[in-house]
Amino acid sequence: MVSLLAQYSMREKSIVLLALLVLAGLASHALVIEPYQLRVASVHSALEQKATDLAWMQAAVTKLPATSMPLNTGASKISGSMANFIDQAVRKQGLSAQLAQMTPVGSDEIRMRYSEVDFNRLINFIALINSGGVEVKDIRISSTEDLGLVDSSIVFQRL
Repeated sequence: MVSLLAQYSMREKSIVLLALLVLAGLASHALVIEPYQLRVASVHSALEQKATDLAWMQAAVTKLPATSMPLNTGASKISGSMANFIDQAVRKQGLSAQLAQMTPVGSDEIRMRYSEVDFNRLINFIALINSGGVEVKDIRISSTEDLGLVDSSIVFQRL
């Protein structure tokens, strides 16, 4: 390579050097700067989405009825299978239409998935289940297009 450059005139050497510098600049932009800028933009977008979700959840919490259902309303403790107890609670709260899936996991857990359920009714349902001797092991709630409606996945576990 050095012998090849030795054959060139000073003007040709400067052109080759300038071309290498331009190539290095373009390569650093394409391989470092642009991916960094895209990642920063996606992080900012995700942060804005999370802030929007938080604002929606805070607004939904303020709309919850203060005394919609006392926790100890004489709800029956589990007397049969956990699946039957939860199924009765679903019917009692009128959530059968929104229940997309209910899957027992062993004898002490049930996984439920709701689609477009009213957030307030879902919280009341969870409170009813908790007062009956069942606790929430895992819950995931995501907003939908309609205000006040959510999709959720809940895993209940017998105490």
